[in-house]
Amino acid sequence: MADLRDHLDQAELESFIGALAFVREYSISVASAAPGQVVIELPFDDRFSGPPGQFPASLVGTAGDVAAVSSCLSLLPRGWATSTIDFTIKMTAVARGEKLRAKGRVLQAGRTNSVGAADVYIVSAERETLCGAVLATTRNFQIK
Repeated sequence: MADLRDHLDQAELESFIGALAFVREYSISVASAAPGQVVIELPFDDRFSGPPGQFPASLVGTAGDVAAVSSCLSLLPRGWATSTIDFTIKMTAVARGEKLRAKGRVLQAGRTNSVGAADVYIVSAERETLCGAVLATTRNFQIK
């Protein structure tokens, strides 16, 4: 792997993630990024709720997946990309609030595959409550 100067900075990471259509549709944003750690936020939108007034497990999983996989991406050299090959979500609480905040981190960084995790919080009045945990595996590849 390359040294940290060869990795994406926060602006480049935001641009890469923001180019994904589903990220734009769900209004996912990068709150912070550092090598091996990415925090994303996903605001509540009634269009994607289920049950009414709360985030479904699928969106909690999506938020965690984006944070975990982006964390893995943050350690890859420029010119590389990553995609999810597997993830699991474990719900720990009802996801009812203003937004989701997923805090991703790398568990194992590899050349071909990496493993990331994310704790997903429901945020109401800036108070965080853990509502899910995600474990994700990535496939890493050089962009040609």
